[in-house]
Amino acid sequence: MKSIAVKVLLVVAMLILLALTLMPKVIGAEIERAIIDNLLTLIPPKAESQFEIRRNEFSDGWFSSTTTIEFIYTPIGTDAIALTMDFDIDHGPLLQTEDGLSIGLAYAVIQPSIRNDLFDIAIADLPFPLPDITLKLLARFDQSMRVNMNVSALNFSEAARELNFSGLDANVDVASDQSVNFSIQMGELSATENAGNFNVLISGMTLTSSTTQINDILAESRATLAIPVVSSTLPLPFSVSDIGIDYGLQASNTEDNSSEIYQTVSVASIESEIPVSSFSWLTEVKQVNNELLRDYSMLLSELQNEINAGAETLSADFTELGQELYLLVLQNPLEFNNRIEANSYDGDHTVDLRVLWAGISALNTSTELDINEAIAALNMGLDISLDLESILRSPLAGVVKPYVQQGYLTIANGRILVEASLQDSVLRVNGDKLLLEEFF
Repeated sequence: MKSIAVKVLLVVAMLILLALTLMPKVIGAEIERAIIDNLLTLIPPKAESQFEIRRNEFSDGWFSSTTTIEFIYTPIGTDAIALTMDFDIDHGPLLQTEDGLSIGLAYAVIQPSIRNDLFDIAIADLPFPLPDITLKLLARFDQSMRVNMNVSALNFSEAARELNFSGLDANVDVASDQSVNFSIQMGELSATENAGNFNVLISGMTLTSSTTQINDILAESRATLAIPVVSSTLPLPFSVSDIGIDYGLQASNTEDNSSEIYQTVSVASIESEIPVSSFSWLTEVKQVNNELLRDYSMLLSELQNEINAGAETLSADFTELGQELYLLVLQNPLEFNNRIEANSYDGDHTVDLRVLWAGISALNTSTELDINEAIAALNMGLDISLDLESILRSPLAGVVKPYVQQGYLTIANGRILVEASLQDSVLRVNGDKLLLEEFF
């Protein structure tokens, strides 16, 4: 019995050893295609037309291989940027990564380089070398992928100038279901020029984003940017603290085939010659028709194609797509909300703007639009609340009394108030009805 068990174990061990020996070669045969396919998933659909991929060379070994891939990116309105990536790839299933031994399809160390005329001109006269950039890619057997980018620190100093950069780390995780998580951690960046008494400081930056489906512009997504401090001495001295931007896209909870978009921009503290010491702006766009978002994406893609083709005039297809987009806006409901909060002249102020476009579903062409019909489909509300004492300390002090007399402003509990609305084709300001004809 023992001899049989030993033989079975030996056979199993030999099969495992054979698999570990043969699998790297099998994986190597498909590794270039797999890596390119995984990288292509990172390109948003609306930007696909801006990318071109060229495979320059490929050397396939048993346990490792090398390849050079060139990404040509042509953004709207500027010259193409060529990103050359040299891959040094280890074949799975056993991989020696920077975090130790791992199991996966492949592990690649990538050396990138950029070719662009403006970029070359910009760095030609730099008195210091650019930081080293290293990319590492781990492709797993379940078709998931992790990409890490590291930008090394940079310290440069001479008699009149100084530049210090603490480095940057970025990670992209693409799951097998095409959901993606992205993050960037940037360290402090400071530059000083003693002769001009110039100094700029960015204390750091954190950026995170996620989407449930990278190749679907309608997929639920979220992005957050945070910068602790940005300051400078020239041209205008300023210091801005706790900068935050938050963005979100999700399916509508109340309307079928619609999405909702949210964005918040906030600055907790501002020290400058501008009389604003804090600021926040919340934007909500609701009832956004999904077809409208798709057409908008297609419009950007078509515009990029025509720019790449060197077209001097817009094609009939592009014009037709633009007209379809405009018609969709007119036909479908759209809700647009804004709230601004700011502290200025030592007083707190708020502005709320609400716009509800009911849509004109019976409209067949944009040329049929009637101004009175459009006004009837538009509901708006505006509420402004300003601190009275701070406004009286500001350059606006001289207009307060005349505007109160004309009924455009009211004063209550130490606040300057404006309440305006447009509903059922009736415009009211602070309760008083105004004739729309005065504004046309």
